[in-house]
Amino acid sequence: MMVDGLLHVDAITRSMKIRPLYLEDPSEFELEPYPLFARSGWNRAGSEPIIHARDDAQAVQEFLDHLRDKSETTRASYAKEIERLLLWCIHEAGDTVTALKETDFRRYRRFMLKPPKHWCDTVRKKNQRRRAGGELNPDWRPFAGALSENSVAKAERTLSSFFGYLTKKRYADVNPMPKVTRQERPRFRDRHLPRETLARALAILDDRYLDTRARGEKNAHLRARFLLQLYFYLGLRLSETVNHRMGHFYRETDHGEDIWFLRVTGKGNKRRDIPVPDAFLQALQEFRSHLDLRPSLPAVGESTPLVPRLNQAGRFDCGKPISARRVSTIVQDAFARAATLLEARDQDGDAEHAARLRQASSHWVRHTYGTSMVDAGMPLTDVRDNLGHASVVTTEIYLHDDQRERHRRSRSHKLSGAG
Repeated sequence: MMVDGLLHVDAITRSMKIRPLYLEDPSEFELEPYPLFARSGWNRAGSEPIIHARDDAQAVQEFLDHLRDKSETTRASYAKEIERLLLWCIHEAGDTVTALKETDFRRYRRFMLKPPKHWCDTVRKKNQRRRAGGELNPDWRPFAGALSENSVAKAERTLSSFFGYLTKKRYADVNPMPKVTRQERPRFRDRHLPRETLARALAILDDRYLDTRARGEKNAHLRARFLLQLYFYLGLRLSETVNHRMGHFYRETDHGEDIWFLRVTGKGNKRRDIPVPDAFLQALQEFRSHLDLRPSLPAVGESTPLVPRLNQAGRFDCGKPISARRVSTIVQDAFARAATLLEARDQDGDAEHAARLRQASSHWVRHTYGTSMVDAGMPLTDVRDNLGHASVVTTEIYLHDDQRERHRRSRSHKLSGAG
């Protein structure tokens, strides 16, 4: 039933509170309380699908299940966008996913750009699905606020992939998503954290936290510091940081000298061996000392996470790794604290570095790694292999110094005889 151009949402659905569709595993949605997904819409294919899906709820589950071989970060990203769309179907559209038409997706785009306040986590609780005691968090919301155009485009590409899967598996007739125009990526230099900025951030955080007597505060700083060193010295991806253990470091001998590598299984389940710089070996030994780990360098098969959790008492729990979402939060909180300290100090250049830090994410430090390797004269093919890029074309973004080179070559350009 249409009301003022919108699908009518029945009274039962309207009375239901916005709540997460999964609690633990993003591959397991809880859709039974929502009968609208126990049916299908106009877009249901007439042929027998090649997945076990009698209704839209099962089709959603089949899609999520086929992501199980992907990284935790990829699964969480897809689950987040599917969950948001399903919640919009429940509370706004009042119909199931195979009933949506192109017009509905234009409405959903406007919704993502400006979600209502009651859809947003206004108290900034980091969207925790459960409270400390394990019970469902009634304050959880699917959005932290309005999405940017780039974030909306990314969400639309994810949803288009979902509907593409349904059509490929003969569950849906067509992909009803409007054609998603890929946004032009920002120039690389706008997503790059200069080495000097990172160095200032670490130095001022060390001054503030290394000598503190508060154990939890100091341990949190040591963990954030080590995370940034992992990114800068090894160029890891977020998922690689949380999915690997100390035992993935291994030692080789080169002309009688010990050299170290980190063996990583990265994007697309591709394995690579990252050379470990001497400076990071020292940082690794220092961090292991704080963790009370012996020996000072990792042993073969050691199960300690690369980055362990902190318990409620502020002690390291070396049996549990932190989550990908927590890593992002730790890094951005560290950048925010460093920016605040730099702004308060206000020495030469501090304000500019602080502004840069407030924009940065953990992935920016991976870019810093790539830039540093290229600036040091490492061949692009080596940088590609260290970063785990599929093609050297991707690695070429780290050649951003060519703009400065072009400027130097162009400075002397002038009219003949001009002063």
